[in-house]
Amino acid sequence: MNTVKIKNTVLGEGSPKIAVPLVAKDSDGLQAALQDLQGLSFDVVEFRADFLERAADAGYVMDCLRQVREALPDTPLLFTFRRAEEGGECPVSQEVYFALVQAAIRSGLADIVDIELFAGDAEVKETVALAKAQGVAALLCNHDFYETPPKEDIIARLQTMQDWGADICKIAVMPQSPADVLVLLDATQTMFGRYAKQPLVTMAMGKIGVISRLAGETFGSAMTFGAAKKASAPGQINANDLRVILNILAG
Repeated sequence: MNTVKIKNTVLGEGSPKIAVPLVAKDSDGLQAALQDLQGLSFDVVEFRADFLERAADAGYVMDCLRQVREALPDTPLLFTFRRAEEGGECPVSQEVYFALVQAAIRSGLADIVDIELFAGDAEVKETVALAKAQGVAALLCNHDFYETPPKEDIIARLQTMQDWGADICKIAVMPQSPADVLVLLDATQTMFGRYAKQPLVTMAMGKIGVISRLAGETFGSAMTFGAAKKASAPGQINANDLRVILNILAG
């Protein structure tokens, strides 16, 4: 399987890397969120642009992205605008969504961009191609906040991401029972062991799914998400606690 090197962080080898979301409503809140990172152990910062009050304003979003980049020049930076259809905070049209993601790619400020698999086939492929042309890693993703799809569907979605040129393939699902968490972990291990050419990022959300955020090294997930103060998805735990647990599991 290929690894993906972002600055001094390598996804796809060793323990899962910890990504911490930056969540804020405005520029001042973003400064406070950046301060909250002090003393935290993490490998990647995810700028969640959809939490901004002016999230549909591309110029403002890029100014905020620049603010993050300047504060963290040596940290791998993931730009994410999560659509409302997949649990995001700011409903926007398909056109606005892709304009924002492509602006982040062209800005030269982000190391990785999050692109939703089901946002539009042609637009997704076009955006992946743009990322590759600009030297930005493309993280293709899918989030199901209602259920856990069957194992075969999870694997098929991850394979589609890979086939469409993803550098990193991510899926997050909502378990309704512990059995659903096992489905997610089984799908991850099968994809990792048989089909994966690129790093995988998988998780079951919510309290039931917390174990999936910890067991990546065992089942094949290369990155997990830990919170600073405000979590960006159900089931995230503090990044420092996450690091301690991952180190224990790694032996």
